Amino acid sequence: MATAIHIEIDLLFFVILCVIAWQITHSVSKQMSRVLFRYVVYGIGTALLLDTAWMLVEGKIFPGSILLNKIINALFLGLGVTLGCLWYLYVLDVLNIKLSHNRSRLIMIPGTVFAILNIISIWTGWIFTVNDQNVYERGPLFPLQTVAALFMLFISLIHLIIRRIRSQDAGEKHLLNKLLSFYIIPVIGTLVSMPFTGMPGTWTCASVSVILIYMNDQDDAIVRDSLTGLNNRKNLFNSFSSYTRQITEIKHLYLFLFDLDHFKEINDTLGHPAGDKALVEASQLILHSLNGQQGFVARYGGDEFIVLCFFYGDPNAIEYKHRVKDEFERWNKDHQNPYTLSTSIGFSRYQKGQKLEDMINSADNNLYEEKKSRGKSQK
Repeated sequence: MATAIHIEIDLLFFVILCVIAWQITHSVSKQMSRVLFRYVVYGIGTALLLDTAWMLVEGKIFPGSILLNKIINALFLGLGVTLGCLWYLYVLDVLNIKLSHNRSRLIMIPGTVFAILNIISIWTGWIFTVNDQNVYERGPLFPLQTVAALFMLFISLIHLIIRRIRSQDAGEKHLLNKLLSFYIIPVIGTLVSMPFTGMPGTWTCASVSVILIYMNDQDDAIVRDSLTGLNNRKNLFNSFSSYTRQITEIKHLYLFLFDLDHFKEINDTLGHPAGDKALVEASQLILHSLNGQQGFVARYGGDEFIVLCFFYGDPNAIEYKHRVKDEFERWNKDHQNPYTLSTSIGFSRYQKGQKLEDMINSADNNLYEEKKSRGKSQK
C-alpha cells in the first residue's frame, strides 16, 4: 500500500512538472535563467520517473533484474550532484552574475564526476550496490556524494544570503526572500531521508519547491520587467503608497526619472539586440546607484526608469544625481561598447497629499529643463 502511494505521488508530481516544462519551453521569454530552470525541472522529473521504476524493481527477482536495478540506481543517484550544479548556475544567472562558458563548465565538473562514479559503481559498488536479493545498499562513498550535493546547494545559498544583505531594492529583496525560502523543503527532505535506505524523499520535496518557484515566478511576471528584471510600473503605485507612509520631518521622499540619451540612435544604428543590452546595462547601473540606501527601482517604459528613495533635502538629491552620471561615465571608460551610455535625470520631492502622477510629471518637467539647458533634443 505504501509503495503504491509513493508511486502515485511521484507520478502526480511528474505530470505537474511536465506541464511546467512545456509552458516554459513555449514561453516568449528565452532568458538563460528560464532555460536553466527548465533543465532543473527536466532533471527532477527524470528523478521521479527513475524513483518510480526503482520502487517497481526493488526486491523483485526476474531475469536481468539485478542489472536493471543497478542501472536505475546509477542514473537516479547520478542526478543528485548534477542538479545541484544546475541550480547553482540558475541562482548565479538570477543574480545577474556573468556566466562564461568556461565558468559554467567548471561549475558542472562535480556533477560530471559523480555521474561517472555512479556508472562505475554498477561494477565497483563505490556509491551503491545491489545484493543477491535485488535490494539496494549504499556504498562507502555514498556520504561523499550527499555532501557534494548539499555543498552545491550551500554555495548557491551563500550567494543569495550575501546579495540579500547588500540589497537595498525592495523588488530584489522580495525575489531573494522567495528563493531563500525554497531551500527549506528539499534540504529537510534530504536530511530526513539520509538515515533511511529506500526513502528517496529529496526529489518529492524538490518538486514542491520547484512548483512554488514557478507559481511565484508567474506572479512576478505581472510586476517585473522581463528584459531588465527590474520592477515594472504595475508595482510602482503600491510601492509609492508604502514609501509615503515612511516619510518623516527630516526624511523626504524623492522620485527620480531617468531617460537614456540617444537611445533611439543605438537601436537604429546597431540594432535592437544592442539596444536591449544597453537597457540591461543601464538598469544595473541605476539599480546599484543607491549604494546601500533604501529605494525602489523600476523600468517605467522604453528607455525610462524611475527610482523612489529618501534624502534629507534637495542638496543630497542633487548629489545623488551627479553621482549616477559619474557612474555612467566610469562604465563607458571601463567597457569597450560600440555605444556610449548616458542619461538625463529629473527629480521631484513629495509634497503632502501629492499623487504619484503629479510627482512623475514634476520630475519629467525637471528632466526636460535639464535637456533643454544642455541643448539636447528629447530623443
